[in-house]
Amino acid sequence: MSNQTSLNDVRLDRAIDRAVRELMQIDPAPGMRRRVLSRINAPVERHAIPAVRYAFAAAALVVLVVSISLIPGQVEPPTPPKAPSMIVSAGAPPIDLEAVLATATVTVPPVSIPGISKEPIPMPRTTNVFGPRRDGVSATAVRDPAVIRVAPETLAPLTIVPLSARPIVIEPLVLGTPQKGGH
Repeated sequence: MSNQTSLNDVRLDRAIDRAVRELMQIDPAPGMRRRVLSRINAPVERHAIPAVRYAFAAAALVVLVVSISLIPGQVEPPTPPKAPSMIVSAGAPPIDLEAVLATATVTVPPVSIPGISKEPIPMPRTTNVFGPRRDGVSATAVRDPAVIRVAPETLAPLTIVPLSARPIVIEPLVLGTPQKGGH
């Protein structure tokens, strides 16, 4: 046993002795002895708690059995909705969309705003803006490899920039001194 432990034991014993002395100097409430003795000598009363427990267990069992019996045996998935029927007449020829779009002209309704032309503007047919399709990836298809070569001596050395941060300062919490005798 260390000296610190025995010192703590002595302090604890003194605190207990002080508390017991303070309790012993106070008189108990009138009639307390009679009430304590009457509770000790009173016969043990049986409560209906076990019956309530059994009733609750039986009700839970009934709910379980009823809910299992109401579950359908096999649930069929819902049928998907039917698509609307398309009426195709046998005598109508197929429509060539490319030909219709090539011959279509935009008609402008008559508008009487001064300074605006009423003539339709012919729109040229748009070709593939990105050029012919290639099977390779265009980002890696280099035409002149000499352009990409860079001598390592020409590169600037990398510098590591140190990070700086201010320290977080938390002010100590100052509590007021407890007042003796008051709450």
